[in-house]
Amino acid sequence: MRVDLEAAKKHAISHNFEVTSLRRELEEAQAASRRVKAAYYPRLGIAGGAETQGSTNTSQQAVLAYAYLDYNLFRGFEDSYRSEMADIEADKRSIRLKRSEFRVGLEVEQQFYLYLFKKLTLELKKKAVELNEALKHTAKQRRASGLSSDSDILEFDLRDSLLKSDIATVDQELEESRVNLKRLLGEEIGSKIEPVGELHHLHLKGNLMDYMNRIKGESEGVQVTSRELAKATVESKLWRSKWIPTIDLQTSVGYLPLDRRPALGGVGFQGQILAKFDIFAGFETYWEKQEGEAKRLKLESQLKQVLLLAVSQMEVAYRKIKAIETKVHLEEENEARAKKYYTSVFSEYKRGVKNSADVRVAAENLFDATLRRESFKYDFVVQKIELERALGGAVDVEVATGVKPH
Repeated sequence: MRVDLEAAKKHAISHNFEVTSLRRELEEAQAASRRVKAAYYPRLGIAGGAETQGSTNTSQQAVLAYAYLDYNLFRGFEDSYRSEMADIEADKRSIRLKRSEFRVGLEVEQQFYLYLFKKLTLELKKKAVELNEALKHTAKQRRASGLSSDSDILEFDLRDSLLKSDIATVDQELEESRVNLKRLLGEEIGSKIEPVGELHHLHLKGNLMDYMNRIKGESEGVQVTSRELAKATVESKLWRSKWIPTIDLQTSVGYLPLDRRPALGGVGFQGQILAKFDIFAGFETYWEKQEGEAKRLKLESQLKQVLLLAVSQMEVAYRKIKAIETKVHLEEENEARAKKYYTSVFSEYKRGVKNSADVRVAAENLFDATLRRESFKYDFVVQKIELERALGGAVDVEVATGVKPH
């Protein structure tokens, strides 16, 4: 099954258990936010039953059946505070869900490109075996002409054995990366998935300050902590509602309880507006204020620490990326030099100027330069992902031209 990066990301996000769990958490928080707003509406209902009142000499029985309406007219802004807190909590859950989806995509991207890198490494190793075989064939011809000895053949035999051992290792690493990718994509994916794509020589667009300015608005840690701070700030105001009277409206109509029924019996009506104010509550309000303020100050410090950590992680990743960009250019130049050197040594080897060790080393240098170039391309992807993790959002890249980075 051939799959490209975008299809792999989309499939992994839709089947990831952590993402699914966070999606349910968001639904839970949104429902809680709507439930809190129920305090803004009146409570309407009906009540029915039977009541008996009496003493040792007399008793009185009555059927109860009445409608009632209770409505909180004012609760010292407590309902507004709690509604605002619930909205902030739902917003925080939404951020966590989006960032979880983003992280899953980054994990898929890293394993995806690791597979492509291992696959390319395997292909390079196989080409090195083919080149070594061709060199061994040339050495046999030289030995037949009396220009070399058996040790030249043995040198290429040893090189062949080492390369085949490397191939076995890389082949195993390739399968491991396939297994890890399958784990991220979900159990429905078949065992023979084949990622398709290639490693490009990429450059990062934008400068360090561009990404610094994005930290506050995109970093998961910063955003979540800032929402927790906002929630704590609102929560720290709840104590104020205890210093303001609450006002409630209560009405009932129908066959009321005996102690509220009209003197002549029958259908009755009762209504009241009641204001309440606690003069003393055992210092509960004072300590609630102290608790809320301490929590708010704690989260202020945590936010500063989270922001500092995100900035430092992002800057380290950014500077590593810029260094890798330079290294890829240098390795491309080294590969060109290694290729030129190998061509020259091989020509001299056929003329008998150079020996087998010289041509073997030249071939190894050519292979190593090519592998280093591809390795740095993969390192760029890894560091780009680290930058995106620290930043909390995607970064812009472009395929590099032949111009060296400054």
